[in-house]
Amino acid sequence: ISMLPSSPVTSGYDDLAFTNADAGSYRADVSLELGDFLKRAKGRLTLYTQTLDAGYSAPALATLTDTQHSGGSFRMPVTDKVSLVAKSDRRVQDQGLSANAQELDVAYQMNDNWRVSTGVRKDERTDRSPVVPLTQQQGERTDAVVQVGYDSKARWSAYGFVQDTMSVTGDREENSRVGTGGTYRISEKLRISAELSDGDLGTGGRFGTTYMHSDRTSMYLNYALDNERGDSELTSSQGTEGNTVAGIKTRFSDSTSVYLEERYRSGALASGLTHATGISLAPTDRLNIGASTDIGTLRNLLTGAETQRRAAAFRIGYGLSALQFSTGVEYRSDESEALDTSLSTRKTWLFRNNLKYQINPDMRLVGKLNHSDSASSLGQFYDGGFTEAVLGFAYRPVRNNRMNTLVKYTYFYNVPTTDQVTLNNTAAEFIQKSQVAAVDLTYDVGQRWSIGGKYAHRRGLVSLDRVNPEFFDNTADLYVVRADFRFKEDWEGMVESRILSLPDVQDQRNGALVVISRRLGDHLKVGVGYNFTDFSDDLTDLSFDHRGVFLNMTGAL
Repeated sequence: ISMLPSSPVTSGYDDLAFTNADAGSYRADVSLELGDFLKRAKGRLTLYTQTLDAGYSAPALATLTDTQHSGGSFRMPVTDKVSLVAKSDRRVQDQGLSANAQELDVAYQMNDNWRVSTGVRKDERTDRSPVVPLTQQQGERTDAVVQVGYDSKARWSAYGFVQDTMSVTGDREENSRVGTGGTYRISEKLRISAELSDGDLGTGGRFGTTYMHSDRTSMYLNYALDNERGDSELTSSQGTEGNTVAGIKTRFSDSTSVYLEERYRSGALASGLTHATGISLAPTDRLNIGASTDIGTLRNLLTGAETQRRAAAFRIGYGLSALQFSTGVEYRSDESEALDTSLSTRKTWLFRNNLKYQINPDMRLVGKLNHSDSASSLGQFYDGGFTEAVLGFAYRPVRNNRMNTLVKYTYFYNVPTTDQVTLNNTAAEFIQKSQVAAVDLTYDVGQRWSIGGKYAHRRGLVSLDRVNPEFFDNTADLYVVRADFRFKEDWEGMVESRILSLPDVQDQRNGALVVISRRLGDHLKVGVGYNFTDFSDDLTDLSFDHRGVFLNMTGAL
């Protein structure tokens, strides 16, 4: 888990949307080399998730309600000449725009110089805002592209591509496009790259330089004018957006590296400049330390109002054979300008802690404590914050490893700030006080079949009124019955039956969930599933928007 900001941007445009995470967000990345798991090919799997809390603002980014980004990519050479790339990205905003995209690309290396690739990309946009803007585009679109590239194996390489829209629904616009690009190595240390395209949605382009000052230090300057070429559909819903990244990164030793960046973003609604610095240290195999800062200004192009941010973060992790611990702290100060030119300041502290302790070969303790406190200069009425504490106990007897047990207790207290409102001027989410106890059991009946279940109980209180809170009971019981079966050598399937009982509102919901997974060695299982219910098995989640396809990943140490 990385805190503000995420890893330094060394290219400006990554294959995955949201890889260049904005300051102040929380993001988790998993990158795995699969060479030991695949018998005939070496693949690379990258997964990511990012959460932006409601009311979060940063240079060129503001979220009215909770927003989640998730996805991943898988790259694998099928043969010596054929390679495969699959990507998926998903963006979900509470009571706002949701977008998801899937892409599959296949490349063929004809000879040492020529390369042909083709791909297909499908994306969907749905706006669940209480009042959907008349200018909003919703529906599905499927694009296909063919690209031919030539590498001189000397100083230059070039490519050209043709993109066409195969189908559209709703009021989506077509996205046919033709373009060309390439790279040129001016010297052993300096390289430039460029791309120019035009199509239904306007002109797009990219220009970048990389200068290797030494084997330890690199400098870079990149600019992108994105207009739905690649994955920009998820990152920009307001048309053409320009991004400029300039920076320097140096590696002092195998355990120490620093970076300094200037990031400028210009879009249809907002523009902003961010100054980012960071350092990473790993003095020993057990200890890692990181620190970073972020300073920037966001300017609303519609109103001219500005928000200035000053932020800093520090994180540390330590691990032994039986104990693993990590902690991080972040401080943010945002000075916002109102439409009447008055100024208000919001100061926010974020704390994040994780703990794992192996009691003995049969038992393990896990825990986390996250806390945020947000204070506004406008008064206590505008303050907010949350606390989340989790303590879990895992039991798997070594002499009878057919049984797996997880017992978990969660305390969750969330007070959204008054700025977090919907377009109807109602609270974006409940003020919530919840205690959740859960027990999850799994038993291997044989080599191919496992059965299990889960029971969770929530004792909660919720309120929509901040001035005179009137809490009402929000008790819930979750019942899950599960069956797992293994077929072939590395494939597994799972079926769950779920019931959610809400006695305080005299409501009961039920349904099923299915997953098909593949084991990638002894430590990783990746699958895809479909949730036929609209609720989550996390009882602190009070939303009912979980119906649909999802990606599931399970790891074991």
